[in-house]
Amino acid sequence: MSFTTLPRYFSYTDFEQLFKQLCKSLPSGSYRLDVIGSSVLKQPIYGLQIGSGDTKVLLWSQMHGNESTLTRALLFLLASGKLVQNLSNLSLYIIPVLNPDGATAWTRNNANNVDLNRDALELSQPESQLLHKVFHDFQPNFCLNLHDQRTIYGNKEGTMPVQASFLSPAGDIEKTIGPQRLLAMQIINHLYSIAETRLSGLVGRYKDDFNPNCWGDWMTLHQAAVVLFEAGHAGDDYARDEITAVMTDLLHASLIFINRMPVLNDKTSIIDAYTAIPNIATNYCDILIKNHKDAKSDFQNLQVSFHEQVVEGELYFVPILIGVNRNDILNGHRVIDLSKDSDYQKDIEISASLVLTSESLGINIFANKF
Repeated sequence: MSFTTLPRYFSYTDFEQLFKQLCKSLPSGSYRLDVIGSSVLKQPIYGLQIGSGDTKVLLWSQMHGNESTLTRALLFLLASGKLVQNLSNLSLYIIPVLNPDGATAWTRNNANNVDLNRDALELSQPESQLLHKVFHDFQPNFCLNLHDQRTIYGNKEGTMPVQASFLSPAGDIEKTIGPQRLLAMQIINHLYSIAETRLSGLVGRYKDDFNPNCWGDWMTLHQAAVVLFEAGHAGDDYARDEITAVMTDLLHASLIFINRMPVLNDKTSIIDAYTAIPNIATNYCDILIKNHKDAKSDFQNLQVSFHEQVVEGELYFVPILIGVNRNDILNGHRVIDLSKDSDYQKDIEISASLVLTSESLGINIFANKF
């Protein structure tokens, strides 16, 4: 397996081999690679340091094990050599996979079933303790918090799916906008101007309710400029290949922007541009089936979402019925109107575990790509 064929799910062993290979391809003396700790199940966690500039940038990905898009983006940037080019003002500290146990099992939480992004205060897990130590030892000026988001997000009207979103996290309950948040907002405004021309879906603004247990909020409170990246979904990009390519470019664009040592322009104009980015809402499903009728009911709308699970090293998508006539779900990445679909053979089947399939509609369990 090479980085060019790296799928959405990959084993941690495959990741380690690729990552070490790509690090060795960097110019001699330009980097330092260390095992900086281990997971609950004693898998090694890596820290890669690149550059010696005065501006320090901490990046970490796969805090949630089933969110691999930005890990792939980091590997693409490593392979391209762009992390050692034209970034002379920066010192980078990269943790490409913070949660290797979750990455292996394809779960959000770690092996102790703890969400690491709700552990910034308690520090109950070895992975959280490691991130805390890196933050205090490295003392970054900027933090790039790299995530994926589920397929449930759209604009508030439910007319467009969210393919990417960003956030400058709040550092207190009042959501104070100090110098660090302004810098983060300025970076996000720059990324938004690029992303909205590249994506078929919406580029949105993630909600900024303050939670001191979340690492982005905690780091903002501790005087770092934090940018949350959320790689989302539109269309049939279930392999997340399209969004990985765009996020690779956006991640690089953020580093180029920071390398220029951004100077704060007018505070009001920065805030106005940032707040003009559309809010996101949880109002999408994967498949919305309209006008379904069975012997027990009148016409119904059925909401289906794919459950992701790994079986023998392969990522599968299982269509699960999550609702009937749910008013909070306004749209689907695929919409089927049975009153207009001439191919429908009245063959929808719903199992006891709520797996919904239909051969005539092409709704089945699938692997890798939709």
